Amino acid sequence: MQTEGGSAAANARLAKMHERSNQYPNETEHLYSFLQVLTACTNSFAHGANDVSNAIGPFAAVYYIWQNGTFGKNTPTPTWILAFGGAMIVIGLATYGYKIMAAIGNRITLMSPSRGFSMELGASITVLLASQYGIPVSTTMCIIGATIGVGVVSSGPAGVNWRAIGWVFLGWVLTVPIAGISAGCLMGIILNAPHF
Repeated sequence: MQTEGGSAAANARLAKMHERSNQYPNETEHLYSFLQVLTACTNSFAHGANDVSNAIGPFAAVYYIWQNGTFGKNTPTPTWILAFGGAMIVIGLATYGYKIMAAIGNRITLMSPSRGFSMELGASITVLLASQYGIPVSTTMCIIGATIGVGVVSSGPAGVNWRAIGWVFLGWVLTVPIAGISAGCLMGIILNAPHF
């Protein structure tokens, strides 16, 4: 059940929100469960195609400059850097990704296989098109947008947990300054550490 694990007030709010959503026959939802496997695979491919390059592009550029002492356009990216990026995404999903998935899957709007299919298909198309044109986008932001869209279409604006969306948006806003300050502090510690 999607309301497990939260406070009583939050669960009551979610249950009331879910009552507004259209319910589809189990046969329909069962059919979409097979289709959702395909969109989940597509979404996974899109995630790797775009998010790995978003992180690895700057890392590869810094590595190239460090190794060659110069910079240029269209520099080669070593295969080990791509493998490193893929491994880091897997580690991130394994260590904290389940919390993100639980928040998206349980706290934003009513989920079902038919809704999940629509969300994943919309997000996958967006991310793959962005990858094709070299536009860096966040797969998580795309799936959140698709989830909001499906929730609004399915049951109106009242069918979306806007409080949870606010927390997600706050997390997006705070990520860059927190990561920047943390990286700056770590670099300051490393540069000012005693060396022998």
